[in-house]
Amino acid sequence: MSKIEGRELLDFIEKLGELAWAKFETRHPSVTIKGSLPSTEDRSDRPPYTSFRFEHENPDVIERLRDAVKNYQGNVEWVMEGHQRVSFPDTTNWTIFPKKMAEIGQSALDANLTPGQYMAKANPMFGPDAYRDLANLTVHIQRIFQD
Repeated sequence: MSKIEGRELLDFIEKLGELAWAKFETRHPSVTIKGSLPSTEDRSDRPPYTSFRFEHENPDVIERLRDAVKNYQGNVEWVMEGHQRVSFPDTTNWTIFPKKMAEIGQSALDANLTPGQYMAKANPMFGPDAYRDLANLTVHIQRIFQD
């Protein structure tokens, strides 16, 4: 099976505990349009993100992840943010993504685009740069958890 670019960090996070839910952006998703065979779409210009929710969240694991992301020194600045689920107030979905994506949020809304779509138009080389840096971020986080 070939490596899925954009899934590197999620592959490691799955080793930290059972996940109840996960989502990520991949460079080359397989897309099926009604009545056609699956094809691969190139989304390299949309920066990666990794979203997840643990089945049983361990506060120490979350804190170590947050610290690792915060202290990473790479070509892209990354953030880890939690989102409380409305229907389950004690449940948090976590997302690790390039900080720049949060910074362009309002501009994307004003243009009626998702942040990924906006960045693809405004700075198409940021996505490929972020995918390369995601691999380095993943290695950094793995080292933190080995200590």
